[in-house]
Amino acid sequence: MIKTWKEVVFEDILPKRKKNRIIGLSFPEQQGNLGLEPSLLTVLPQGDNVEYSLHNIDFNDGDVMYYACAVYISGYDEFKSWASKHDRKKIIVGGYHPTTFPEDFEMYAEKIIVGTCDDFFSTIQQEGQVVKGITNYRNVPRYDLYDASFNQQIIPEKLPHELAISINTSQSCPMRCDFCCSPLMCLSLESKPISLIEKEVEILKEEAKERLDKGENVYLFIRDENFPLQKDWKERLSIINRTGARIYLFASANLLNEDMVKYFKENNVYMVCLGLEDITVDYSKNKKLSEAVKLLKKYGIFTYLSFIVNPLKIIGKEKGIDFYRRLIDRFQELQPEMVCGNFLMPFRGTKLWDEYYAFVSPEDYKDYDSKSAFLVKNPVVRKKMEFFMFYYQYLYYTSSFYNENVRKFKNDGKEDTLYLRFEELKEKFVPIYERIWNVRA
Repeated sequence: MIKTWKEVVFEDILPKRKKNRIIGLSFPEQQGNLGLEPSLLTVLPQGDNVEYSLHNIDFNDGDVMYYACAVYISGYDEFKSWASKHDRKKIIVGGYHPTTFPEDFEMYAEKIIVGTCDDFFSTIQQEGQVVKGITNYRNVPRYDLYDASFNQQIIPEKLPHELAISINTSQSCPMRCDFCCSPLMCLSLESKPISLIEKEVEILKEEAKERLDKGENVYLFIRDENFPLQKDWKERLSIINRTGARIYLFASANLLNEDMVKYFKENNVYMVCLGLEDITVDYSKNKKLSEAVKLLKKYGIFTYLSFIVNPLKIIGKEKGIDFYRRLIDRFQELQPEMVCGNFLMPFRGTKLWDEYYAFVSPEDYKDYDSKSAFLVKNPVVRKKMEFFMFYYQYLYYTSSFYNENVRKFKNDGKEDTLYLRFEELKEKFVPIYERIWNVRA
């Protein structure tokens, strides 16, 4: 008698195999050397059958109820490749890319969630393939599904082994900067209830306790786009301070005043992140940037300045030299403890998109990491621009000016993550520059 495959009986040697799994996945895959708790933890529902996977491996669809996938632009190709191997009817997708262009996911997902969401089941029970995320602020993020020791942050004074944790107390920002995509996820500023903040802080406090008891520092990032915009920000900050962590947060220079900065200091804020942005553009939110930085220095709080490089504005040696000369002059004027450069990334749905969309192709999505000058298509010019953005930051950190007037970049025996990261980048970029410095584009 001829046997067919239908008559074959498979025996599972793993008797405790999980069934009806709900698996959370982030695209691009979570990096082990830089990152914080994935925002997807806010979306994942309660239940012992729910898990978060650090790795976007292939799963057995028969064991799975749903795949909850958060997709950022740079993870789109990775997601498509993964989704093509799995049951489309079990894939739920959300995040910035699905929110702005849901049609890109129609072939790959049963449900496409637009906007923010913290009620998974209520959201996916809505009719239609494209559904609006439901947020009711009743549930604490699933911190229990993630090991915070995987987190890492590149910031001054933080040692590699020290713990970094984070919290969101609000969503969106009313500033509507022309380059920022955050308001696209949530149209208006929404604050979590204080009661929910208190529950989250108790979890984070327990997470930090063991490290603090050992005498280590713990660092906590308040991930809100503009934390002090909330009317009750003082109450929120005092609650977060219960963790005992050194706190850093985003703010706008025009909001800072002496009362605010003093309260920051009293509640363990060690660094404030401000947007220097593109120095060739005047931003109304930065009219008082110099005064804001002086206030922070008065109270011993570090300044983190993020800046934007528009690669199309620095094509040509003279333009590049002029831009970075002006940038370094601004650094020396403001004396920030940390600077961080980002190449301009036009986001679909922002004011800049109409001006720059012709320079962006789907092949560029993988480079939406802020460190690639993908708007420039010539590969030699692009590589040189990427080198020089690193180089001028490194030049500032290693200058006698920074080390004598701001802080020591290298603390022998206690090298922080900022120093170590720039030494890694030096090892990466110098050989590239050596190869192409005299190559004509």
